[in-house]
Amino acid sequence: MSTPSEIAEEDIRRLDELSELGMAMSRDFHGRCLAVGDAREAADLALGFQRTSRSVRQTIALKTKLLRDRVRFEREDQTHAVRETEGRMLVRKAQVRLSVERAVWNEADGPEAERLLDALDDVLEIETFNDDFTQGPVATHIERICAELGVTPPDASDAAAFSSPVGGGGPRNAMEGEPTGDEDVLTARPLRQSSA
Repeated sequence: MSTPSEIAEEDIRRLDELSELGMAMSRDFHGRCLAVGDAREAADLALGFQRTSRSVRQTIALKTKLLRDRVRFEREDQTHAVRETEGRMLVRKAQVRLSVERAVWNEADGPEAERLLDALDDVLEIETFNDDFTQGPVATHIERICAELGVTPPDASDAAAFSSPVGGGGPRNAMEGEPTGDEDVLTARPLRQSSA
């Protein structure tokens, strides 16, 4: 099945061909009109020239509109794709942050925990530019980032709760205060605690 872009390309090619045929007819009418000696025949040829000229103008106008629409549709598609990518990235960062913060607080407190959480912020900021970060099980990324921070990853059952791909379901064993779906991860209660 042809895509909208392919259909538009075919329509533009046909309009080009139609425009060329119309121009050829207009030139023929114009040449015959100049060469004929009979006034009535010249008037008929002039009318034919006028009609084919108008058809060429309409064809060119339609082609211009199709090209303008295609550019607009492509721009809208790109904007939609960017928004989807940004949404997946936000969800994945929230998923990873929740589990890694839990791992940090399981092993550290006070200034050391704050230092690790600041490092986590830096790692997640860098991951924003990594397209692979939104791919694969989230548990893989949790384990990798925990290793970078030098903390023990959450229990397998805890990590598995977030192992669904971005856009899938949320934790299967949700605890109080934890999200119950990807859409809730963004508004979940933060685990960062005050060092005071």
